[in-house]
Amino acid sequence: MKPAGLDQNIIYLCARFSHQFSQLMAATFKQHDIDITAEQFAILVALWYKDGVSQKEISEQLNRDKTTITRVLMNMKKNKLIRQVTDAADNRSNLIYLTEKGKAIQAAGVQVSGQLYKQVLKGITKSQLQEGVNVLQKMIHQL
Repeated sequence: MKPAGLDQNIIYLCARFSHQFSQLMAATFKQHDIDITAEQFAILVALWYKDGVSQKEISEQLNRDKTTITRVLMNMKKNKLIRQVTDAADNRSNLIYLTEKGKAIQAAGVQVSGQLYKQVLKGITKSQLQEGVNVLQKMIHQL
């Protein structure tokens, strides 16, 4: 099924939304003096759900390559947002934890991104949102 144009192409629209939302989030973070990137924020949120995980787990959860995660984590460690602790069960692996500074920035970022989330969902019903989520999950599963 060929879309009538880009404005009807779900792949294009997903990419466009993702790009525009990331730009808006970065600008809003800057406006609120929250000094993190969208990638750093994604890691902070992942660690909020489960603190003390390996780099590999973060890569898998965020669907990012290990090299990208390594680079972002190095910057986050330099900025004292995270700390790395050798895994007692496996000395070859480090577990990543949020620092107090990381927790504070994560909380501020969640508040700001939550406002943006509500803004983009304004006028969308719960059933419309669930239908959209279901479609995207199905598309992801088929990749």
